[in-house]
Amino acid sequence: MMPEGPKITTDEAMRLRHGSPEERSRLAALAAADPALAADLADWDRQDAALRALYAPVAEEPLPDRLLDPVRAARLRPTPPSGLWRIAAAAALVALGFAAGWGGARLMPGASRPMLAQAAMASYATYAVEAKHPVEVAAEEEAHLVQWLSKRLGTPIRPPDLGAEGFTLIGGRLLPGETSPAALLMYEDDLGRRLALYITRSETGQRDLAFAEAPGSQAFWWVEDGLGCALAGDLPRETLRRLAIAAYHGLTEA
Repeated sequence: MMPEGPKITTDEAMRLRHGSPEERSRLAALAAADPALAADLADWDRQDAALRALYAPVAEEPLPDRLLDPVRAARLRPTPPSGLWRIAAAAALVALGFAAGWGGARLMPGASRPMLAQAAMASYATYAVEAKHPVEVAAEEEAHLVQWLSKRLGTPIRPPDLGAEGFTLIGGRLLPGETSPAALLMYEDDLGRRLALYITRSETGQRDLAFAEAPGSQAFWWVEDGLGCALAGDLPRETLRRLAIAAYHGLTEA
C-alpha cells in the first residue's frame, strides 16, 4: 500500500492557484493525487465562471469620460512644488474614487435592492434562458443535489415542492455567494416559464417578505434561521408572491 501524500490547506491551495505557472503546476500535481482537492478546484472554477458570466459584461465597460477627464488633466499638469503634491495626489484619488463608485453603482444598482435579491435576479437572468444547461445537476439526481448543496452551504436544505402552483423542480447548481456558497434551484411550469430560488447563508434580519425588481425580473426575498432566500422570475407580482410564500413554507417544513 502506497503512503498517502502530504495534504495541503485551503489557504495554500488558493495561493498556489493564483501563483506563478510553476506553483499552478505543483497544485495540479497535488490535485491529481487528492480527489478532495480536485473537487475543490473544480468548484472554484465553476464559481469563477459564474462570476464572469454575471459581472464581466458590466465590469469590462469603459468608464465615462466625465470621470476619467480629471485624472487625464492631472497627468498633463507640471509636477507641483514640494508640499503641494499631496493636494494633487488627493485630487487624483478622489477622481478614481468616483470612478470606482460608478462601477460599483452599475454592479449593485439601487440601494432598495439588497445583494440577496440582486444575486437572485442576476442568476435568474443568466441561467433561466439556457435551453440545454439551465442547471448543473438535474432533478433526476435530487438526492445527490440535496446532499451536495447542503454540504456546501453547511446546513440542510431541501427543494420546496411547488407542484401545487404548477412548477416542477428541474435541478440546481452551486454559485458563489456574498459570505458563503449559494444554491440555485430552478423550477419550470408547463408553459416553459422558469423560477430561480436562490439560497445562501445570511445573518441579516428580514423575516417578512420583501420585494425587489429589475428589468426583466423581480424577486421576493427573506431571511429565516440564518438562511437568506430569494425567489426570482418574470411573472406577475402577485403570482410570484404566492409562489414565494409556498417556497418559504416548503423550506421551513423541510
